[in-house]
Amino acid sequence: MTLTQILVTALAFLIAGVAKGAIGMGLPPIVIGIMSFAVPLENSIAMMVVPSMATNIWQAIYGGNFVRLLARFRTMAAASVAALLLVAVAFGQLGSPKAVAWVGVILVVYSSLALTAWRPTVSRAAERWANPLMGAASGVAAGITGVAAVPFLPYMQSLDIDRHELVQALGIMFIFIMGALTTALAIQGAFTLTNLLGGIAALAPAFAGVWLGQKARHAVSAETFRRIFLIGLFLVGLQMARSLL
Repeated sequence: MTLTQILVTALAFLIAGVAKGAIGMGLPPIVIGIMSFAVPLENSIAMMVVPSMATNIWQAIYGGNFVRLLARFRTMAAASVAALLLVAVAFGQLGSPKAVAWVGVILVVYSSLALTAWRPTVSRAAERWANPLMGAASGVAAGITGVAAVPFLPYMQSLDIDRHELVQALGIMFIFIMGALTTALAIQGAFTLTNLLGGIAALAPAFAGVWLGQKARHAVSAETFRRIFLIGLFLVGLQMARSLL
């Protein structure tokens, strides 16, 4: 990698880490969006796997409710893994720029509506059928785009769940989806020694950002967190959708 690519990569993971620690999501699309200025898309996707998995594991265990949340969302996780692997193998190529862009459009529309008086909610009773359905749909989307975002991010935000548990539950879901994504990338031969070493080196700026983001999350109220989450969702979606502009 050139010096410019190294600096852009470090900045991408630092900024994405802050978002990850603060609102529990955003690392892959932010990393891909910033790295796209200097690094090819397929290399960006492969390079983000190691730091993304590492930060997801930390996010999933940070808070002490791992077992209970895993039991609550196990059907969503299982359905997402099965659907992602099926679609990734069938299509044979992750990371279509146009598909990623349209995922961004969906995030922009949803977050824009949710920032108004409209407050979508899903009851605990509905989760029995909604969780596996949302998991399967999310796996299909991730299997095409290489980015875990819809529809499970908007869906999770609509659940009756504490903000800190929401971030932890997102970490659990990201572990399963990124694990399946890693498997699909390996099958497609996306990993090289350079990408793996780059991903390992990116752990430092990613975790520095996560630490800063976690500090920020604990300093704000629940409603402020909700608005920050949705604004973050809007900005992530806008970044993903920019290729359509």
